[in-house]
Amino acid sequence: MTFKTILSAILVAIFALICMLCTQRADLNLAYAAFCCSPYVIIIALLYFHFNTIRRKLNLLHEPNILFELAYGFVFYLTFLMFFPVILFVGTIGDEYEHRLYADLGNAIAEMFPLLLILSIFLTVFSSIIFVWAIKSYKRLVPVLIGYIVLMPIIDGIASTGRDIKKSKQEAEDIADSLKNGVYEWHAAMSNPAAYPVQLYKGVFSFPKGEHYNFTFGESNPVNYDARWGNDGTETSKQNAVMPNGLDLTWYSFAEDTFYRLNTPIDQEKLKLLFSKPYLEKRASRNFEEKYDAIIMGFAPGGVVVVWAGSTGRRQVEIGRYQAQKVSIAKPVSKDERLAYNDVFNPEWRNKVLTDSAIIPLKIQRLIKNKPIPYGYWDKLRTAYNWQPTFVISPEIKVHDADFSFFNAERYVFFDESLLTNTMEKRGVPKNVYVKWYDKNGNRCALDFEFDEEQIFRQFGDFFDREKNSSAEIEFNINQKTKTGTATLKNGKNQVLLLKAKIIDYGEKY
Repeated sequence: MTFKTILSAILVAIFALICMLCTQRADLNLAYAAFCCSPYVIIIALLYFHFNTIRRKLNLLHEPNILFELAYGFVFYLTFLMFFPVILFVGTIGDEYEHRLYADLGNAIAEMFPLLLILSIFLTVFSSIIFVWAIKSYKRLVPVLIGYIVLMPIIDGIASTGRDIKKSKQEAEDIADSLKNGVYEWHAAMSNPAAYPVQLYKGVFSFPKGEHYNFTFGESNPVNYDARWGNDGTETSKQNAVMPNGLDLTWYSFAEDTFYRLNTPIDQEKLKLLFSKPYLEKRASRNFEEKYDAIIMGFAPGGVVVVWAGSTGRRQVEIGRYQAQKVSIAKPVSKDERLAYNDVFNPEWRNKVLTDSAIIPLKIQRLIKNKPIPYGYWDKLRTAYNWQPTFVISPEIKVHDADFSFFNAERYVFFDESLLTNTMEKRGVPKNVYVKWYDKNGNRCALDFEFDEEQIFRQFGDFFDREKNSSAEIEFNINQKTKTGTATLKNGKNQVLLLKAKIIDYGEKY
């Protein structure tokens, strides 16, 4: 009998501690605490199985009652566990650092009470079941212990689900509270044309109440590798903060061998409008909630800076275009100084950036060799006109979405109602439009309109020059019979075929 009760007490203590760790998803401190307190928990469990005075008086030793054991066990375990903070308080006297953690005994008990309560519940349940049904027979003890082992992952799974729900709820509450106070989670990122790398020398965000935030882009990678205009590259860490209302940027343009500085207000209200409300996008057959979370700064030759709001999904919106001024920043560098990574004043570093194929691909290096920098080109990309997309489709086609990328680096996805209800507004010149849909047999199909830059800018320019201050639509016509699609710029009787493309048939399993 003694061997069985000792074994049962040890196993009950171990199982109870494991379950507590499962439900709390313990960090190292909690795991360490559970390990340290395990001897004490085992001693309490031994007392539970051997302290039978009350049971004898109530004639419950030979015919134990599960309801009594549950009530008795809970009071028993919680009472003894409440002494544990006291033991820690007394046991750490003499150790100045450890004792400081438990010097406020009342506060220590209050902090540990939720964990002690959870441990008491697990000890009570496991001990009661063993005492009532298993203690008198090995045949019963073994399956009960096997049942406990099976129960461990179930408890862990239920606890994980509960934690996830609680975490999601807390995150939603935090986001709602942040939005209410004008605080958003965001980061900043740097962009530049592939051929013209830049490096931030000094960056400062200013905020409405006079605060300032100094930032850098990627200390380990201060320049963008294989950059693309409008794409976010090296970035700052995420932060929870209000939207900035000003920028003070100083940077070095390698191709121009020039420093620029921009000190300007930016459109905080537009940023707040975009960042304050999540939006929906469709992937496969489900809608997903996305949000704006990045302020992307694009640096182009000539001191041009374009700022976009970037998102977790497929939207990007221009905030503004700004003009910086050349500045002179001198720092003497010794000729025999070895290459200092990211030192913009070091000639070796400057040459490395301009010749590194990971920063400027070799193909681009060859294209720009001995050619002047095309100042004004990035402003041309920002040319916008009043137009809207329309879709002419067969009734049997279920349109999924239309993903628009523009030469000005903006991006937008139309789907469901927005395919039909989008309005006439000033938009950039489309660079790529990818339309996806499902046919009557459930096969996924697509049209990929990849517009030639020189041709479409000429087409838009000629069309709108003839129709001054006019608006137009781009009609996307999908013809399932001919397996083709067309994009046509139209205004009444005036129309220009922009592009014709073949339908891509992915099939039903795509």
